[in-house]
This record gives sequence, structure tokens and C-alpha cells, in this order.
Amino acid sequence: MNVRNVLYTSFLALLALTFVAACGGGGEAPEAEAMDHEGPDTDAAAADAGAMEMLGGGHLTPVHEGTGGSPHVSVHWSVDGGNITIDYGRPYLRGRVVGESVEPMADSVWRLGADEATTLRTDRELMLGAATIPAGEYTLWTMQAGEEVHLIVNSETGQWGTAYNAEHDVVHVPMAVGTLDPPAEQFVISIGDGNLGFDWGTLTASVPLMVH
Repeated sequence: MNVRNVLYTSFLALLALTFVAACGGGGEAPEAEAMDHEGPDTDAAAADAGAMEMLGGGHLTPVHEGTGGSPHVSVHWSVDGGNITIDYGRPYLRGRVVGESVEPMADSVWRLGADEATTLRTDRELMLGAATIPAGEYTLWTMQAGEEVHLIVNSETGQWGTAYNAEHDVVHVPMAVGTLDPPAEQFVISIGDGNLGFDWGTLTASVPLMVH
């Protein structure tokens, strides 16, 4: 082989190696850039979704919008190894005043929410104040008695929120009552810091809760 052919063959080999290196380097950069861009957006979306699922210290599951515009929710709390779930309707004030133009009214029983009776389910025995509540399913109500508010735990379930029957009452528990400023525009039930309570308008009330 003459010198001219050797130089020509070497030139072709060098050109081929340069082409392969260029192709390999150009194919990876866009993919890596796309992966770097995807991570933060995915994490932010997951964080936003998690924040939207909490209500009153518990995990929120929407149920339905309510016939009168009071959304219904099912809220689950894990407390000291026990599971507590409360299903209830969440009315809005819409300019009304609690105790004057919207329940709870003085000396009357209230469904502790809207529409269907509010339901509590627990897989462990509870202490509400000084009262013992066995594991099971119940409805929750309140009664205004002068300056006092009592939480009523009732063993009848599945009824409409105006179909209260005192014969099925399990316990009446006095609640600690306070005043909210600003008022709570939408009704909310909460469990936290060793208490079960609710906020509604300027009224806030709670009772100590323990899981056995």
C-alpha cells in the first residue's frame, strides 16, 4: 500500500470516530435536562394535594355537595392507635347568626352539622369527658341548656338530622364553651390536643377525648 492510500485510510478512520463521539454526546443532554425539570414540579404537586386533604386535624374524603349547599365530608383521625371517623355536613353562615337565625338554638337539640345526622365510628373504646363510649357507630348531637352546651352520643344511626330520639341516648357530656373572633364561616369538627370540638360562627366548644 502506498503512502497516499495509508493517509487516506487514516483520514477516514479519524472522521468516523469524530462522528460517533459527536452523536453520543448530543443524545444524553436533553434527557438529563428533562429529568431535572420534572422532579420539583412533581414534588410540589404532591405537597399541594396532601395539604388539600386535611380538615380539623384529620384526613378528609369528600362525600357529596349536600342538597342545601352544605358539603358533606368523611374525616378520619388516627389517635393513640385508634381510628375515629366522623361523617357530617358543613353549612355556611352566609350572613346568619348562630343562636338567632341558624342552629343551634337555645334549649334545643342540634344535629351537629347539616342534612343527615352526624355519624361517629370508632374501633376503640373512647372517653369523652368522664363518659365511656364503647367501640362502635353512633350519631352526635348537641343541646343548648342555658349557658351550657352538651354533646350527646346516640346509638341510633342512619336517620335524618331532625329525627332525634332521646330514648337512644348513650351519654350527655358537658362541653367547654368559648367565643371565636373572627367567626368560623363554615362549620368544622376537629380532633386534636386531646379534645373533640367544633367551631361555628362565634361559638367554639370542646370536650376532652381519650382512646383506650
